[in-house]
Amino acid sequence: YKRGCTGLLGAMVSFTILVSMSDPIDLGANGFFDMRGLLIGTAVALMGPVVGLMAGATALACRFRIGGPGLESGIALIVGAYAGGLLWRLTIKDLDMIKWQKSVILDVFISVQSVGIFFTPTHMQISLLTGLVPFIVISSIIGALIINQLMSGELSFLSEAETSKIEATTDHLTGLVNRRGLDTIFPNLSGASSGNKGRGMLYFDIDRFKLANDSHGHAFGDEVLKQVAERVAGNLRQNDIFARVGGDEFVAVLPKVDKKEAQHIADRCRSIVAEDLFETDGKSIPVTISLGAIWVHSPTDIDQMLDAADRALYQAISSGRNAVIFLSN
Repeated sequence: YKRGCTGLLGAMVSFTILVSMSDPIDLGANGFFDMRGLLIGTAVALMGPVVGLMAGATALACRFRIGGPGLESGIALIVGAYAGGLLWRLTIKDLDMIKWQKSVILDVFISVQSVGIFFTPTHMQISLLTGLVPFIVISSIIGALIINQLMSGELSFLSEAETSKIEATTDHLTGLVNRRGLDTIFPNLSGASSGNKGRGMLYFDIDRFKLANDSHGHAFGDEVLKQVAERVAGNLRQNDIFARVGGDEFVAVLPKVDKKEAQHIADRCRSIVAEDLFETDGKSIPVTISLGAIWVHSPTDIDQMLDAADRALYQAISSGRNAVIFLSN
């Protein structure tokens, strides 16, 4: 999602730079002016270094294509605008200041691009300093104010959309992904198996959780859920997917794992929950889980894997609980 937004923003700014540089403003004896510096500086300041790099690379490619005298000056202008925008992002962006004040400071930082004038022939520098620099500063102030205002609203919308997406796929109690999040992530996991590597799935619930919840209260039950999630999460691998899919039901997906390691992880998760009492609000009780685990060499769809793991979980419960039933094909 973020990569897609970054690419789209970079493409939009790059296109705008191409349009601006293909039709610059003729200032007569004071040279030509376009909006590349403002666009590059605000891109890196408001949209991030990657978008700024895309914009800067586009401007450089366009300036090399134009060629002719002033090439060194044009390159220095582009680099200066990027540096100014990046410095603003690192030092000013997150400060508690009024938006227009930040915009004016951003203009000052972007005006570092004016250093490019000193890469022109000496006899041109005075006229450029007196005729071009004021134009750059004034246009940058107005441009930075407008762009900052517009982008703040757009980026705020994107941030809210991203937050809503995260909230919709996250279990708020444990911080794990929920069933919707699992359904979203699962198809994007690497599907190819290699050698003895396949995919594992652990499906478990907390033994007699409803009884403990009714006896000690829902607050206690919530704490047990969080502690079980923390213990199991600490024994999974970095790239494993861990989700809470129901009241006390959890699923862990183990991509690119061999059968022996998958069984070892399943046994370890069961034992880590059972080995210490759970303590909260001055109460200490033993907690165990029953776990159904499956391993397949050729990954299949999520519903088939869940059905198989659920059958294994039922066997683990039927065998007396606090057990692991491991199936493989």
